[in-house]
Amino acid sequence: MKGKIIIIVIIAALLGGVFYWFQWRPAQIRKECNQKTIEPMLNQFKSGDTVSFEQSNALSNMVQLFYKSCLYKYGLEK
Repeated sequence: MKGKIIIIVIIAALLGGVFYWFQWRPAQIRKECNQKTIEPMLNQFKSGDTVSFEQSNALSNMVQLFYKSCLYKYGLEK
């Protein structure tokens, strides 16, 4: 009986670890990278400053680059 409980606890711990590593952790990293890169750009546009199409496109490309580099830093992108 005691052996079954230990096996159940080990399986639950393994499942919890797998869930954390493959679901929770990546979601938190993406959320943090989003806050560091995309939200400041959106705040810039909300401030009312006018931006030309070329500036907007360059800013968008730069933000995507920063976002991908943030994901790479944490091991989510290759």
